[in-house]
Amino acid sequence: MNSTNTFHFLLKQTREEYRMTQAEIAKRLNMARQTYLDLEYGKTQPRLDTLLALSTLFNKSVAYFAGEHPSLDGFDTMELFAELQQRYTK
Repeated sequence: MNSTNTFHFLLKQTREEYRMTQAEIAKRLNMARQTYLDLEYGKTQPRLDTLLALSTLFNKSVAYFAGEHPSLDGFDTMELFAELQQRYTK
């Protein structure tokens, strides 16, 4: 999924999870409903202030709306397991 498609897909998905209408979000972001629709339908990309406002509104990171997911590459699970075992088996 490219970043343009990712943003508008995640925006719609998140709005639906919060059971909010497009008009409600537009009002909360102090923007015209059509401006919000353009974002959700992928016609335009968000400005930085809009992206920050969406992140705050939905309690999601900006990286979330960019479609970035944390990577566990290089994460040493055995090291974590050993540490947890040490902490909780005293």
